[in-house]
Amino acid sequence: MRFHLVDRIDEICYGSYITGVKCITLADDVFNEHFPGYPIFPGSLIQEGLAQLAGSFFELMRHKQNLPMKYSVLSIVNKMKFRKPAEPGDRLVYRADVTIVRDDYGIASVKATCDGELVANGELTFSFLEVPDNQLLESRKTIYNICMKKTREIPNENSV
Repeated sequence: MRFHLVDRIDEICYGSYITGVKCITLADDVFNEHFPGYPIFPGSLIQEGLAQLAGSFFELMRHKQNLPMKYSVLSIVNKMKFRKPAEPGDRLVYRADVTIVRDDYGIASVKATCDGELVANGELTFSFLEVPDNQLLESRKTIYNICMKKTREIPNENSV
């Protein structure tokens, strides 16, 4: 994966929700072109960050339930809206709430906020695919270990 768009996973409530953070800096490569003199973090990368968080959540839930690992692949973007631009210095808080989870797909309601204001929101559907490559599986585990060093696990009372 070229872009890791979730810097840290803050909270996870298995079967319910996950939260994470993306800190936007002027050093991000994207600002070389988007836009010189007026840096705006692309909505497509906010959407990708939300997808990375939600997809990770489905994978982590499977792991927690001792189910075989399946890779979450974004398959449908529904009603995604970008409400406010994000720029260098912003700290985006991502949240994904599970609405449906089955053996072969899952749906999450997602949103990004900055300083309490809504930046983007929508619904993402993922297909779950077998992981044929152990190297890919190990790289995912490494990323999770890095992003989850300070994650708080919240007890779940109403899982999907």
